[in-house]
Amino acid sequence: MPVIPGRLEAEKEELNWLLTSGALGRSSNLTRMLTYVCEKHFLGQDEQVKEYAIATEALGRREDFDPQSDTIVRVTAHSLRKRLEEIYQTDGLNRPVHILIPLGRYVPSFVHREQDSTLGLDDPPVSASSGSEQAVSLAGLPVARPLAKQLLRWPVLVAFLAVVLVVCGLVFFAHRSVKKVIVTAPLAPPLPPLQPASITRALMGTGRKTYVDQSGNTWTPGRYCSDGASVTIPTQKIIGTEDPNIYLGGIRGIAHCTFPVKPGQYEVHFLFAENSDLPAATRPVILSINAGPNITFDVVDNAGGDGIATSYVLSGIRPENDGAIHLDFTSEVSLLDAVEILPSNSENLLPVRITASPFPIVDSADQVWLSDRYFLGGRRGQPPDPSKTSKHDITGYARIGSFRYNIPVVSPGKYRVTLFFSEPWFGKHDLVRGGPGSRIFNVSCNGSIILKNFDIMAEGGTNPAIKKFDNIEPTARGRIELSFTPVVNYPIVNAIEVVPEHSR
Repeated sequence: MPVIPGRLEAEKEELNWLLTSGALGRSSNLTRMLTYVCEKHFLGQDEQVKEYAIATEALGRREDFDPQSDTIVRVTAHSLRKRLEEIYQTDGLNRPVHILIPLGRYVPSFVHREQDSTLGLDDPPVSASSGSEQAVSLAGLPVARPLAKQLLRWPVLVAFLAVVLVVCGLVFFAHRSVKKVIVTAPLAPPLPPLQPASITRALMGTGRKTYVDQSGNTWTPGRYCSDGASVTIPTQKIIGTEDPNIYLGGIRGIAHCTFPVKPGQYEVHFLFAENSDLPAATRPVILSINAGPNITFDVVDNAGGDGIATSYVLSGIRPENDGAIHLDFTSEVSLLDAVEILPSNSENLLPVRITASPFPIVDSADQVWLSDRYFLGGRRGQPPDPSKTSKHDITGYARIGSFRYNIPVVSPGKYRVTLFFSEPWFGKHDLVRGGPGSRIFNVSCNGSIILKNFDIMAEGGTNPAIKKFDNIEPTARGRIELSFTPVVNYPIVNAIEVVPEHSR
């Protein structure tokens, strides 16, 4: 449709403000799409604004783009639509022109606020350039209609009010003639708004209950997301975690989530455990933080199978101008079960410290080692004797058998991996005869052997053995994968530490 000449400059100025003020965040896809659809509109070429054209001309997709397998345009449009709504409810509330992307369309609409004074409050806004009477809602802004149409409504309004008064009178007298008491339940008080937090541990979806995990951390449900579908999962075994309750519900579909946080820098963990039985490579999820680049991965591929806890980690995340971290999430099948947001002093990954214990341990240096996680296979060994083990000892518990750890980290980067070993059986406390050679095993990291024919007792006797490995690069999936395979008797490990080596 043709652009109204008198308003063209104001609309172009508003687009320029959105693109240069930082209001759209750091996502190049949002700015590219908004620029493309608006420029097409200014040229009177709205009919050319199609999904394929946006993908290939604005978002850098190739000519063989297939919208059935690549949802980039729909996801970007969803994120852009939500971001514009947020802007015009906060920093852009008093802007002279508001730009929006109506649901089900890619062509932009422009609402000029100077029209407010000529309108009744019940008039919904319409696209100033569409030439139609279709109502579009944006922060309650009214848009003018022709005066003649407004005057024609008054007789209809008076007649409607007269009918309402007659009906109310009849209902009043009918109720007086019938001795009947109607009891209405009191309205539930509105939930308090979410407050900014320095640490957030959120259970996603509705119907979740507050949960305290094995490490003593409290996970709370909350009204973080709009859109999307909430799903609850029956109680079942979840591998790789001491806290299966975290993974028994979540959201899927297309959702926008807002997490109010205090000023600072954060590390964000997204927790998943696939509960469907569809084949691998059919359950991709798409994440975008603060309207940034889309991150696509397959939950089962990352976890190594169904019903296995896994997570994806992002670091160096700061809140947007509204004091919140924003998440756009898209998934047809896989659930986002929980989100953990932790304060960080840098863009580096926070240290990962894990013990094989079912609960956290604070070592003698006041460092917290979390309960066992990220494992697949093996079993926990016998608990230590409290009379012979310090409460600060991170080698008291052990994971034994053929097993592996799949530890999520930020990629790219380089890490120091430290493994802690203590022989709980052979040659210790005179429980069993045996010495060096009684337990031998191999340890691989990301497919390469880092310990071959390792013998704990040959290394340190009855004392714990500590092995450090520098310059470990994660896999392309952002993982440090440690595999423990037997040579003589079962492998064993007591604790694992992963720390970043260099600042990013």
